[in-house]
Amino acid sequence: MQGILLISHGPLAEGMLKTAEIFFGENIPQMKALVLNTQDDPEDFRGRLQAAVDEVNTGEGVLVFADLLGGTPCNQSAFVLNEKVTVLTGMNLPMVMECLGLRMSGEVAIDQLEETAKTGIVNFNKMLEEKKKAGRSRRRSKEEAE
Repeated sequence: MQGILLISHGPLAEGMLKTAEIFFGENIPQMKALVLNTQDDPEDFRGRLQAAVDEVNTGEGVLVFADLLGGTPCNQSAFVLNEKVTVLTGMNLPMVMECLGLRMSGEVAIDQLEETAKTGIVNFNKMLEEKKKAGRSRRRSKEEAE
């Protein structure tokens, strides 16, 4: 099973881990959150990052989810990259949840995680308005048919 490491500026990664635990149970195996606080030294973070990667890796590799492309956590992950470590940026909860679900079934597809991250972003107001319009249109069609 691949390890999962969530990295972020501030407590975002910890919050995502806690939220995932609501759905998948506490103490998810081979999953950890690592945060960079304002007073942290980037090189110290790099050392903690390497230790966290080593901790969650049982030989099947690690997926690292970073909050922001170009941010310090993401940039420091470049130092731990290898053929067994994949870093995805723009971390959001849908992609983390999808990863956990796929990991339980045995196969995590990076392309699928990228797509889930994108489709997880929705203008909810617009979606509801479109559903209302579609509902009115169906009612009119039904009334006209009668």
